[in-house]
Amino acid sequence: MKIEEKKTKGLDIEWLLTIPSSNVEQHLEEKFKEISKNVKIPGFRPGKVPLDVIKKRYSKSIIPDVLDKVINESLTEAVKKKKIRPAVQPNVNLENFEEGKDLVLKVNFQKMPELDDLDISKIELEKSQLLINDNDVKNTLEDVAKKHERFAPLEKPRKSIKGDLILFDYIGKIDGKNFENNSGQNETVVLGSNKYIPGYEEQMIGLAINESKTIDVTFPDDYRLKSVAGKNAKFGLKIKDIQQRVKKVPIDEKLAKELGEDNLEKLKLKIKEKMELDFKQLSNLKMRRQASEELVAKYKFEIPTKMIDQECDFLKKQSTEKKEKEINDIATRRVKLGIIISTIAEKHNVSVEDSDLTKAVTEEARRYPGQEKEVVDFYKNNPSMLNNLRGIALEEKVMNYVVNSCKKIEKKCTMDQLFESNFLKQEKAGITKKEKKK
Repeated sequence: MKIEEKKTKGLDIEWLLTIPSSNVEQHLEEKFKEISKNVKIPGFRPGKVPLDVIKKRYSKSIIPDVLDKVINESLTEAVKKKKIRPAVQPNVNLENFEEGKDLVLKVNFQKMPELDDLDISKIELEKSQLLINDNDVKNTLEDVAKKHERFAPLEKPRKSIKGDLILFDYIGKIDGKNFENNSGQNETVVLGSNKYIPGYEEQMIGLAINESKTIDVTFPDDYRLKSVAGKNAKFGLKIKDIQQRVKKVPIDEKLAKELGEDNLEKLKLKIKEKMELDFKQLSNLKMRRQASEELVAKYKFEIPTKMIDQECDFLKKQSTEKKEKEINDIATRRVKLGIIISTIAEKHNVSVEDSDLTKAVTEEARRYPGQEKEVVDFYKNNPSMLNNLRGIALEEKVMNYVVNSCKKIEKKCTMDQLFESNFLKQEKAGITKKEKKK
């Protein structure tokens, strides 16, 4: 095989690749012999068909596959010989091919950049330590009490409203007939919680204790019980009790017990532990993002434009709202950081073990409570998606290595002060959005 370098500028490479005819002929002969073992042609016994007959009948159909195989093998050998890592799949044009003559290819591609070694230990990161006081615990307790649901008997008789806790009996019929799980006694529901199918709870508003009502509802098409999915049903209801929400739940021993703790002091301790855990996770996230910024800023190298183009195409499919420049900036940063992470992994022998991949799949499955087995099976049956998860696991492992290797500057701060960091804007915005919704 002959490699003629036509153009090499920066990361752009153009080759004229000549593959000897003998190489192509060898692969063709192997394919013809393989066919001859099993082919059935009238007038010939199986396995005894002359190669000339095989070639005449099958040449046109097998040549494209053989050429693909020869080209792929030759390209792999060529980049290995030149010690080059292509950034994206090379673009190959067939310049010349005739049976019995050398195969000539024009190959264009971009190579991965070579990065200088960076002393990660010299990067400084701010490591936040929680500055906690009794007032922080008090404020959190007040938030817990505000969110806590407690109900009490009605102060005076009235009809049900949204937010009330209802105790009721029910029996349902479809076309006048019973169906599976069609009745229940002493059931409870908070009106507006959407615990029941659409239209069910809304028709319970405006009823009094001991009042009965027949309501009409339609089971969703994707209802878990297939025998009733998409069908209309009538439910006879009897309201047995109505309780109203307690507007201001006091912070006391009763609250602690309703939240599963023995007493108020243990609840305070549990809250403090939760605050410390949340703070630690956010602090680590901040350090990781700061480390990413430092790596992107300190590493200087040419970025393969073809990789940026591919990432831009991917981002455009994900979002139609972002402008061209914003997409290009995000794509450039992601590609650059990806190359840095890959380089660090290679130079410092950071790799994804089976245990890391198992952990990644498990963590992904936890995001879908009740569907964990389906998520695990999905990754088992989809190697390409599992490979994507492997890439995420590698990034996680490399960034943990980087953060652990960097120099830490410790600084005490409160949770509110931690959220002032530019690296936690996304998390702060999420909290603000939740507060606005409330």
